[in-house]
Amino acid sequence: MIELKALTKTFGEQTAVKGISLTVETGQFCTLIGTSGCGKSTTLKMINRLIEPSAGKVLINNQDVSTMPAESLRRRIGYAIQGVGLFPHRNVFDNIATVPVLLGWDKASITQRVKELLELFHLDYERFSTKFPHQLSGGEQQRVGVARALAAKPEVLLMDEPFGALDPLTRESLQDEILSIQKILGITTIMVTHDIDEAIKMADVIAVMDKGRLLQFDTPQSLLRNPEPGFVSNIVGGLDRSLRLLTLNQVADVMSVNLAPNKSTTKPVIPFNTNLRDAVSMHIWEGEETLAVSDETGAVVGTVSLNDILSKGAKS
Repeated sequence: MIELKALTKTFGEQTAVKGISLTVETGQFCTLIGTSGCGKSTTLKMINRLIEPSAGKVLINNQDVSTMPAESLRRRIGYAIQGVGLFPHRNVFDNIATVPVLLGWDKASITQRVKELLELFHLDYERFSTKFPHQLSGGEQQRVGVARALAAKPEVLLMDEPFGALDPLTRESLQDEILSIQKILGITTIMVTHDIDEAIKMADVIAVMDKGRLLQFDTPQSLLRNPEPGFVSNIVGGLDRSLRLLTLNQVADVMSVNLAPNKSTTKPVIPFNTNLRDAVSMHIWEGEETLAVSDETGAVVGTVSLNDILSKGAKS
């Protein structure tokens, strides 16, 4: 669990963060969103004490981080940034092993951990462990960067716009991987982003910031349905809100189930785990009121109609 209590940071006469208080429960994924200069990255860096607060407290699992030596604190917190920050003179294995080596892990444990993490990120150990950062694609570099952040089995993962430099396809793929891995590990995570769609996709809870203040802290669904007037309402969008709500549910949530799954159908088929926004697009593209729904084996297990979907995007 991460608790921020009246967290404040001033630089001279300028107040960058103004009395922020929030709690991210154990295992939750929280996104901090706002425009450039709103204080979100400063807030993130106060959690691992890369920046020291001017006032207020940060607690991790009920322990005040100001009472911990900064170096030992950072070894308990995974930290990944945009642009990766890999050591260019170290290969993938040595980059991922950085913190375990500092902590004095034995060689066998380090090797096992590097293998586990590369497997989680779908990077073949034999192929990638000896490569250097310049030999990797942008997406591969970012995967290794997050793997390094997770190497010492930290209590908390912090990420500062980790997908910002990636092309859209790589970005979406890596978002999906990070979400899956975060759920598998159950690690409490805070990520900075300026992209509302990314925030909604990734988060259990979203903190919207502007001019150093926390304007709203809520679940994606509550934020979309009941945004605070002004800045928050603008950032979540106007008519787009209904489409963003649809991304929070899958076809499986609204489909009608067949009692006897089968492989044959005359209707266009949509996978059960497609989000409802994409399902609407397929309904429009195919010109069909009803689509067949397939499971992970390809068997047709039900149907979904446009009317089934529309209620999930309604205002209330």
